[in-house]
Amino acid sequence: MIFFAAALFLSCISSFFFLSGCKEEKEASELPGTVYENWPQVKFRDCRVLLATDEELACRGFAIASHKDFEKTVIIFPNISEGTTFVNRDQGFGAVKRDLKIVFLDSKLNVLKEDIMIKGDGFSVAPAGACFAIEGLPE
Repeated sequence: MIFFAAALFLSCISSFFFLSGCKEEKEASELPGTVYENWPQVKFRDCRVLLATDEELACRGFAIASHKDFEKTVIIFPNISEGTTFVNRDQGFGAVKRDLKIVFLDSKLNVLKEDIMIKGDGFSVAPAGACFAIEGLPE
């Protein structure tokens, strides 16, 4: 359900962020529960969609998340390409603390690949045709 909502939302906003050159310039707070406060995002009743609109946000991803931050949250990566590698290893922000599901989509929002990335050292590589990725907790 959350992935469907995120995909639908992605179809509406992805071109806006990259055509307008929107970039978040404020540094995210490092206090638990507020690390995503300054990220571009949309909040729904039961979920939060974070938008990794630039390379810095994409590199941070869920690495900066507390256990509570993972709940009812997905991150959309709206500008990826074939070979983009997602890793749960420490990239300078800490290792990801929970297993993640990642879904790669093409420009028409067709699902190309789904993976489960194991906390701490999991990884996944975007397949040919990938334009977007969505990460969140697996079912």
